[in-house]
Amino acid sequence: MLNGNDATAELLRGLNPEQAAAVSHPGGPLLVLAGAGSGKTRVLTRRLAWLVAHGVPQEGIVALTFTNKAAGEMKERVADLLGTARPRSFVGTFHAFGVRLLRRFPAEAGLSRSFVVFDADDQLALVKQAMKAANVTDRAFTPRSFQSRISHAKNAGLDPSTYAVRFGELAGEQLRAVHVAYEKGLASSSALDFDDLLLRSVRLLRERPDVLELLRRSIVHLLVDEYQDTNGIQADLVRRLAGERENIFAVGDEDQSIYRWRGADVGNILEFSKVFPGARTVRLERNYRSTAPILAAAGAVVAENRRRLGKTLRAEKTGGEKVRLLVVDEERDEAREVVSRIAAARRTAAGTEIAVLFRTNAQSRPFEDELLRSNIKYLLVGGTRFYERAEVKDALAYLRLCQNGDDDVSFRRVVNVPARGVGAATLDAVAAAAEAGGTSLLRTLDGPVVGLTERARKALGEFRGLVSRLSSETSGDRGAGEAVDAVLRETGLLALYSESTDPQDEARRENLDQLVSAAREHERLAAAGDADDPGVAGFLDAVTLRSDSDDADEKKGVLLMTLHSAKGLEFDEVFLTGVEDGSLPHASSREDEDQLEEERRLAYVGMTRARDRLTLSVARRRMVRGEWVSREPSPFLDAIPSELLRREDLSSRGGGGGSGWNGSAREGGLFPDYEGESQEPTRAPFRRSSPPPPPHRTMRRTPPPPTASGFRRGGRVVHPEYGPGVVLTIEGSGDAEKLTVYFDRAGKKKFVARFANLSPG
Repeated sequence: MLNGNDATAELLRGLNPEQAAAVSHPGGPLLVLAGAGSGKTRVLTRRLAWLVAHGVPQEGIVALTFTNKAAGEMKERVADLLGTARPRSFVGTFHAFGVRLLRRFPAEAGLSRSFVVFDADDQLALVKQAMKAANVTDRAFTPRSFQSRISHAKNAGLDPSTYAVRFGELAGEQLRAVHVAYEKGLASSSALDFDDLLLRSVRLLRERPDVLELLRRSIVHLLVDEYQDTNGIQADLVRRLAGERENIFAVGDEDQSIYRWRGADVGNILEFSKVFPGARTVRLERNYRSTAPILAAAGAVVAENRRRLGKTLRAEKTGGEKVRLLVVDEERDEAREVVSRIAAARRTAAGTEIAVLFRTNAQSRPFEDELLRSNIKYLLVGGTRFYERAEVKDALAYLRLCQNGDDDVSFRRVVNVPARGVGAATLDAVAAAAEAGGTSLLRTLDGPVVGLTERARKALGEFRGLVSRLSSETSGDRGAGEAVDAVLRETGLLALYSESTDPQDEARRENLDQLVSAAREHERLAAAGDADDPGVAGFLDAVTLRSDSDDADEKKGVLLMTLHSAKGLEFDEVFLTGVEDGSLPHASSREDEDQLEEERRLAYVGMTRARDRLTLSVARRRMVRGEWVSREPSPFLDAIPSELLRREDLSSRGGGGGSGWNGSAREGGLFPDYEGESQEPTRAPFRRSSPPPPPHRTMRRTPPPPTASGFRRGGRVVHPEYGPGVVLTIEGSGDAEKLTVYFDRAGKKKFVARFANLSPG
């Protein structure tokens, strides 16, 4: 434990002058502009330890961040600095803070003590029910579009009555009706969505001065990470918690503000000094992550933005390779070349951490295919995650329903899982009875329901008894692991997949086994003080608050991810792909200067993920909706000085690699011999190109010959149920021939070739 006169020297040891000035700040508002790789987490954790060492009670410090991964890292570092098992300060996400606040003051917030938190899928299911209740079809707007608009409106503080003016009379009235029905569904289920965790927290502090005063007395210092990512509600929460003391220590980087699409407002960090007059600013400009060429190239791109507070990163590393710029004919060549280089890097240094980044998830497919063909392990961040798999969500829905009998979304999900003969007509009858009685679907089963068959009545009665029994078994002091195990056994979910001969069901059963392991791990975290509640409620809260980036583990293999998912991570080598006009910047940013600036920041974030090697790639053409489309290089490349780049043209027109490119993209053009393909003199990102690309001498690969059954390794196939896929392996021959196929949407499957029901793709 740090104490006495040794604390100051120990906590400032190894810090550069700017970091030390931030850590030892005497008090009042401070904005730490922390560039990429400048040690912001180190400064944040040292600051918290500094405050404790100088007499501030741990319980009087609140540190807010955006991801569970960042919060976990901060907790570990602070605990090491303080010499304790864990910090007693609150260190967690904004949403976790909201959950804790509302759990502590449910009555004051107008909530039931047993309220549940709906995740994105639960919210989507409720939106669909709201559309049905409002008699709104999905012809004009999909449920997901309604979900997004409702979330945006809530965070922007828009009243549903104003929608007609903002979105047009017809669309506005439909949105208003769905929003009202959605909120009614949340209320009847005693549930909150993610937005509500913050909205209801701010409302509580606004409407209950006694609660606000209690918090302000207890929170002596407020630390906020990634301040550039705050939205209006989060900034409001920070202002209210800071109070008159204004002991707010905000760390952020305006150049890494990339979440405008989900409400983040870069203006919050740009105007920090206006909101907190007299605030000091400390700039952290020494980068300990990347080489000088990488930093210079990334800095040149983002420097073209107008809305900046301004800083120039300097590399502490010496040397470094130029940034590579690959030019290829089309996306499959891009994937082959990138994967070939990944394989070479892995052969040279097996532990090399590598990421392939792209602007949108749709760009991942060719890289996945090529990595599978090359037998290179990879993780798609943002794909179907563990807690989003159907069988896992079924089990969690049972748990939620046992915790909260008013949860209609969970009721609808599991009332017929496993199948018990409860169809749509039966559900409609129960819903009508619930509406008439003003109660939830589950509680409606406690009384008579008109219009049910005897079979349906019996099935629902057994279901009601099952939930009642499980509610008792999972309440009280029962740990999450034991509760999950009981739910899986008594609902029949485990037996459903254990008794099946389908290989996919074996994987589902293993997922349920993993759910029990996860629940028991949660119990261990709670016992160590790293989680609030070891029971079912605490486990469900922890599961709901997970995010994509929490699942990112650089050690699992090559990571494929969008630029948004990559923020906060770093790798030895990064391949930033699809650096073309229309992709990066995205086509939707053409008419919006603020959005175009965010696209530059997005490119900057991607480039600064690289420690030692950065490769940018550009394709001359891509397949879009079944047609070849010519592509132009991203205008962001124009900003990079030519001496920082090594251009390698591997396209059929480029004649091989080399570094003989002596002009910037603006001066000489990335495709100097491109004129023959089109007579259009101006940049046209989605220009049609009639012929398919020519064969590539440098990229051509001879496919393996087909077997007697007609299949060949690497061949594309289509299954009537699983859709398109690629043949990974072929074993045996004749009647014993077996295939392993990876399907785009169903994953890996095994077949006996003669019974496979596969056709050429």
